[in-house]
Amino acid sequence: MSVFKSDTNHERALSSTFVVTLATVKRNLITDWQYKSDIVIQLLWTITNLVAYGFLGLSVGSGDSAFAPDYSFSLFLLTSSAYWTMFTGNYEETAFCLREESARGTMGYLITNNVDTLGVMVGRYISSSLKFFVIFLITTLPTFALLKNEELGMNLLPHSAQEFFMLIPLIFFSYLFMMCISLLMGSITLLVKQTTTIVRIMLYIIRIIGGYFFMIEFFSQFGWWWPVIAVCIPIVTGQYAFRKYLIEHDTSALFPDVSFFSDKTDFAGLTYGHMILINIAVCAVFAVGTYFFVKWMTQIARRRGTIEFY
Repeated sequence: MSVFKSDTNHERALSSTFVVTLATVKRNLITDWQYKSDIVIQLLWTITNLVAYGFLGLSVGSGDSAFAPDYSFSLFLLTSSAYWTMFTGNYEETAFCLREESARGTMGYLITNNVDTLGVMVGRYISSSLKFFVIFLITTLPTFALLKNEELGMNLLPHSAQEFFMLIPLIFFSYLFMMCISLLMGSITLLVKQTTTIVRIMLYIIRIIGGYFFMIEFFSQFGWWWPVIAVCIPIVTGQYAFRKYLIEHDTSALFPDVSFFSDKTDFAGLTYGHMILINIAVCAVFAVGTYFFVKWMTQIARRRGTIEFY
């Protein structure tokens, strides 16, 4: 019997990436719902992070560094934690999903039925993203409604349709970018089984580059082009806009904020339209590259015979 569907009359359809993806989404959503205690634990973990980073920011205060934001550092770190709620859990679950299939002993069956590993990982990413987006809404909406940017006297929810609809495509591209990173990390587990540390190192590298812990303008002291390059990464674009639109409520902001640069430059910043085009290009290149990389890693794992082992 298939691990994806009860009807075994159409097993050949499992070779289709699209069919496998949909079947994996359904399978994982059912499995996640059966383990509701895990969802509660992840919800509590998210709340813990929000509280911890909020208090950490309060302990730091507003700061007087040249690279300190114009608002409380607690809002800075809290929005980091909230934003990454949408991406951390699905990234890790996708990166480890093939390894979990091997641990369950189902990987051999998938290979026998020519199931596409890409479809399995994409399906895991979509189902996990739905779960963690719900967790994001449950934890973040009330938190952002209660907290305020004291200088503006406004809470952190969108205060105009423009703020809301400008964020949507940037968050969508962030999802696509993190899906590609998840698939890259997940495909590595076909060859190297102990990847927990590697996956988490990659996560923290992206967070550091993306301005999770400090403003990306900090990198301008190493050259004005560094924060410009960084903000062109879709996940960084989304993080930057998330703060600009929800804390500062400034939809006219350029990417990045050159007023914080160490050295003055004639470069004024990239507009929202520029960022949309750049995000489309970056995601397209990453998607194509990821597709071929996963296929390549799968072929190598098949030849080496490591694809089934845990």
